Amino acid sequence: MEDQEQKTNVSFEIRVSPGRKGNDPNEPDWEVAEMEDGEVKNSSDVYDNLTLEEAKQMADMWTRKKDEAEAEG
Repeated sequence: MEDQEQKTNVSFEIRVSPGRKGNDPNEPDWEVAEMEDGEVKNSSDVYDNLTLEEAKQMADMWTRKKDEAEAEG
């Protein structure tokens, strides 16, 4: 029987940084976390001090790059 390589499910979550309110989308209260199989595996994969728009742009960019890398092979 062949060994099957398990593929990690990577996604990007936009959330309010701990200790922040997140009431104003223009305040740097937001962060983007790289999630591997639903959890943050490395604290350096969390980028904070972002406005909501910046967080959305960053998550979209990383998602596109991940999809492009998977398509290449």
